[in-house]
Amino acid sequence: MNNNILEFQEVWKTYGTDKNKLTALKGINLKLKKNSLNLILGPSGSGKTTLLNLASMLDTPTNGKIIINGQDTSKLSKLEKSKIRRNQIGIVYQRANLFPYLNILENTMLPMISNDINNASKILNMVGLVETSKFPDEISIEKQQKGALARAMINDPSLIVADEPTGELDKKSTEAIMDLIIEIKKKYTVLIVSNNVNLKKYCDNLFLLEDGYLQKIND
Repeated sequence: MNNNILEFQEVWKTYGTDKNKLTALKGINLKLKKNSLNLILGPSGSGKTTLLNLASMLDTPTNGKIIINGQDTSKLSKLEKSKIRRNQIGIVYQRANLFPYLNILENTMLPMISNDINNASKILNMVGLVETSKFPDEISIEKQQKGALARAMINDPSLIVADEPTGELDKKSTEAIMDLIIEIKKKYTVLIVSNNVNLKKYCDNLFLLEDGYLQKIND
C-alpha cells in the first residue's frame, strides 16, 4: 500500500524562454509519507517558493509528475486541481495573511467547504486560540500564526504546506509554533520550506535545496 501523501517524480520548472530562460527546479524527486513533518532548507533563490507553489497546486511543473494521494495531477483540469487544493491542501505563509476586517473565527471559516462554526471553534481550541472574536491587529503575531494554522486545517486536508511559518517570530514564539506543528502532524502531513536551520531538530525528514537540486540529508 502506498503511504505517500505527496510525490514529486523528476519535476522540472522552467521560466522564460531562450536567453531569458531560468530553471528553478531540476529533476526533483520527493516522497512525503503520512503523518510526517518535513523540512526543506535552502538559501534565498534556491527554488523553495517554486517548490512550495507546485506542492500546493498553485503552479504546474514544466516536466515531471506531482502525485497527491496517489492521483497524478498532471492530467487534471484547472478546476480539478482547484478542488484538490481546496479539499486536500492547507497553506500557511510567513505572514499570517489574515484579513484585517474579519475576526479570528471569521478568518478561520473563510475557506470552509461546509459552514460549520462548531468545527471551526474546535480547531481554534486545538491550536490554543481563544480570542476568536478579536481582529488580527488585536492579537500577537504568534497568535495570528496560530490562526493561520487553524485556517489551513479547516477542511481537514491531507497535506499542510508552510512557507517560512516562523520567519517573523522570536525564539520563544518559534518554539511554541513548532511544538504546535508537531502535534498537528499526528493528523496531517506537513511540509515546511525555510532558511532557518534551527527548525531541523523538530522534523522527521530534512532536505536541502540548492540551485534547483534537492537532496535528502537525513535517513
